[in-house]
Amino acid sequence: MTIFRARTGLGLMGALALAPICLAAMPAAAQEAVRLKLPPQPLAEAIRQVGRKTRTEIVFSPSIVDSRRVPALDGSFTTQEALDRLLAGTGLVARRTAQGAFVIERPQTSAGPSGGEALMPVAADDTDIVVTATKRPEVARKISGSISVQTGEQLEKLGAQGLGDYLQRMPGVIFNAARPGDGAIAIRGIASTTGKDQGQATTGIFINDVPLTDPSISIGTPDIDTFDVANVSVLRGPQGTLFGSASLGGAVNYQASRPDLGRTSARVQGTLSGTQHGGTGGAGKAMINAPIIDDVLGVRGVFVYRRDAGYIDNIGTGKSDSNTTVTKGGRLLVSWKPGPRTTINYMYLEQKQETEDVGFQQPLTAGTLRKSTLFDDRATFSTLIHNLRLDQDLDFATLTATATYHRKKSFQQDDYTSTFSADLFGLAPVTSEARGRNRGQTYEIRIASAPGGAFDYVVGAMYDSTKTALNQRVTATGLQAVVDDLFGPGSGAVIAPGDLFIGGEVIGKADEKALFGEATYHLDDRLKVTLGGRLFDQQLKLHSTLTGLAATLGGNPASGLGGGQKSSGFNPKGSITWTPGSDLMIYALASKGFRFGGPNIIPGLPGTNVPAQYRSDSLWNYELGARMDLFDRKLLLDVTAFYIDWSDIQLRLTSGQLNYADNAGSARSYGVEASATLRPIDGVSLTSSLTYLNAKLSDSFDPDPSAPGPVVPRGSTLPGASKWQLSNVLGYEHRDAASTWSFLLSHRYVSRAPGALVAGGVLSGAELGGYHLFNLRAGVSDDRYGITLFVDNIGDSRGVTSGSADPLEQFIVRPRTFGVTVNYRI
Repeated sequence: MTIFRARTGLGLMGALALAPICLAAMPAAAQEAVRLKLPPQPLAEAIRQVGRKTRTEIVFSPSIVDSRRVPALDGSFTTQEALDRLLAGTGLVARRTAQGAFVIERPQTSAGPSGGEALMPVAADDTDIVVTATKRPEVARKISGSISVQTGEQLEKLGAQGLGDYLQRMPGVIFNAARPGDGAIAIRGIASTTGKDQGQATTGIFINDVPLTDPSISIGTPDIDTFDVANVSVLRGPQGTLFGSASLGGAVNYQASRPDLGRTSARVQGTLSGTQHGGTGGAGKAMINAPIIDDVLGVRGVFVYRRDAGYIDNIGTGKSDSNTTVTKGGRLLVSWKPGPRTTINYMYLEQKQETEDVGFQQPLTAGTLRKSTLFDDRATFSTLIHNLRLDQDLDFATLTATATYHRKKSFQQDDYTSTFSADLFGLAPVTSEARGRNRGQTYEIRIASAPGGAFDYVVGAMYDSTKTALNQRVTATGLQAVVDDLFGPGSGAVIAPGDLFIGGEVIGKADEKALFGEATYHLDDRLKVTLGGRLFDQQLKLHSTLTGLAATLGGNPASGLGGGQKSSGFNPKGSITWTPGSDLMIYALASKGFRFGGPNIIPGLPGTNVPAQYRSDSLWNYELGARMDLFDRKLLLDVTAFYIDWSDIQLRLTSGQLNYADNAGSARSYGVEASATLRPIDGVSLTSSLTYLNAKLSDSFDPDPSAPGPVVPRGSTLPGASKWQLSNVLGYEHRDAASTWSFLLSHRYVSRAPGALVAGGVLSGAELGGYHLFNLRAGVSDDRYGITLFVDNIGDSRGVTSGSADPLEQFIVRPRTFGVTVNYRI
């Protein structure tokens, strides 16, 4: 053990009371008296200030100090003395580890924070939070890879509730917001569509390391409300080694706050808002934490109800502000510690989003902030998770075993009249109803080494089995009678029963098995090497049928197609990291990403060019990054340069209004990501990120080689791959004896990008991006009450986030919105 790199066991999130977290060495000054003058304030902030001013690693669970306030502290103290003063009367103690860091914990247990919540180190800055990006708790800024993290506190200050509120504040990440469940996350330009993928998505989504991403056919993208999360981290670059195939471009991981087994607490939050050109919205959210047996058993429940006001007028149905979306659901987490070395956690999560009328505008046919359909385009998307997790301290390592049941369901009703009516004898309306569901089980077991040696590792195995069912019916009112007139009485009941034009049904099952691991060897105090890999095998089986008038006219009545695909291989990863001092880390990394292929879910009609299946695609990611802590950690800098080689790109295409997938050559993506956090004086902070991205096809692509026509040329920009992306957040806080006053101004900019890969190289569809967004928030709070006033989208921008070209339909950012949020804690 050396003085430059100290590592000690400080608590495993969600499980062990003691587990591996890598920490920087504590300076010798931590044992010297330091002049401190701290005002009365929340305990969490006082601990952070002691850490900053004494340059000491201090680790604690946010929930263990939640809502506590402490009196002023004035004088010269060592770190231990200062913490003892702050913790007097709280029932908490500060324990100094053998390596010099401090842990805030309850004296009843030597195993760290109850409930296994992730510990938060606050050495010189509270941005050093702990995440599970490496399948074990680790300080984010110590990870050799591109990672950005927003704590629950930071998300609340931003007013963030869903993916669109915070993802694009992280470098290299774009969220193409569309109908709930169909939004698409693109990291470093790795996307072939700005909507839902035909197969697996390119970005994995996880909560407490539990996968929310579909293993084969994409049902949709869950958008979990961020109320009461500990943090949300985004890992850029392929994460297939530890997280699997559906993380080709990267991964998003929520860490939900877990129960505090030592104290009862609760929180209620209410919001009222009004959208310009739209309606009134609001939200009610609640959290309650209750120990059932002190330091042994506890529960934490979260409930969310949110009504996002509509702002699109449907002139076809006569409804104003028709695109209202209601989100409701929550989580229940239970933690049980039957012994000092064992923790069992259970998580139940359910969330449902219902949209009355999908909120795209049709500027060419209906006007700005307007659409015109004959009936509501309704949409519903729901997610259900049951997860059981065991963590066992084995002294030399931590054993973690998880079992998860997951289910997603979607429903979409769309007006297809403008698309099909002219070809269906002028019949109207033409209605599409699509339903999707998947359900399955995921099991994982892994062992992570105990800290303190020259060799760190995590190895494990996983198994997932998921069943999928999709159904879509396109009907034209009166079609059955028309067929009777054309082909004779009774023929309509056979050819177009129930006015059926197109009926498609898909039933599938995907089984995936994998062995994975990563190992790090510390060559000396400054240099370490990490190697990892994932050995995987997947089998996918699908059976699909196509019925209705379209299938009959194509000579394919009641057609059925069975198909399958097997994929196996190895995903490697390697990095080397040099840490010449406590203020600088430089790393080089190479990693491979992989996404499963599969059979097309709908058989092609005669004369179409629909392949029986599409191949897996993969990429290699190379990056060089540096992290710098300057001016006594008042300035934190992260810079990463990357290059990605993407092969056999999977594309979602359309033939006769039927979606299918095909492979489209290769692409190259390269760029630079930079972020900075500046804290020049106490209470003032500025966080900025900047991304330059060049993501383009390196081969031309012909979407239909069976027919003459233009191709998508080499050099075409990938969908949604904006060249420039910028985010700035300026915050100010002032604390007095009774309250905290806060002010926050945020800004983000996304440059223009194509909405799709366009044949002929001419943009015939809607461009995305090209807009600035400014938000303003101001509030005051004490240890119980808080009120925040906000204005979002101050400039009332009309930025396009997703859409289609034919017909032109655009999803846009929410117009200017005013509101107030009230918090109450006990």
